Amino acid sequence: MAAGTITPGVVSDWVLEVAPYTDGITPTAFTRVRGMQDFTPPGVSKNLEDDSDFDSGAWASQVATGLEYEVTGTVKVPRATMPADPGQDIMRTAGRGVAEDGFVHFRTYKKGATVGVTGVADCSFTEGGGSRTDLTTAEFTLAGRGALEEVDVDTPTGALSFDPEEKPAA
Repeated sequence: MAAGTITPGVVSDWVLEVAPYTDGITPTAFTRVRGMQDFTPPGVSKNLEDDSDFDSGAWASQVATGLEYEVTGTVKVPRATMPADPGQDIMRTAGRGVAEDGFVHFRTYKKGATVGVTGVADCSFTEGGGSRTDLTTAEFTLAGRGALEEVDVDTPTGALSFDPEEKPAA
């Protein structure tokens, strides 16, 4: 491979794990969210405010006064006669809650990575409709509450290693 050549990863390299919200207590176990079809990892956005003054002439100036992030995605939802995905259930429950009942702890990382990110977020989980031949899916949004923090993938607080032979629980 030539120097400077980049082999891109694939979006399916991402893993999302969630845990029910516990006020001020970092969970010791997270549950993997299965059935993801679409995923957007946490992207930090800045709140910019105009701090221009008359001395800057025609040029405007902006300064960041806050940070926020959001995680979004789509998951396949099992048929009613099949077992529900435990990770989806955590998000579904929080998606119907308000205040702290609507929060989840989450962490996300790429398979094979050594560092991921973790945070607390307000969760929305909405099952979709469609035509007769569509698959049943749900869209989720995790709106960050507080700082997004790095976490070591090799932490002893849960199974963060990737096993290509691992199959979802039946």
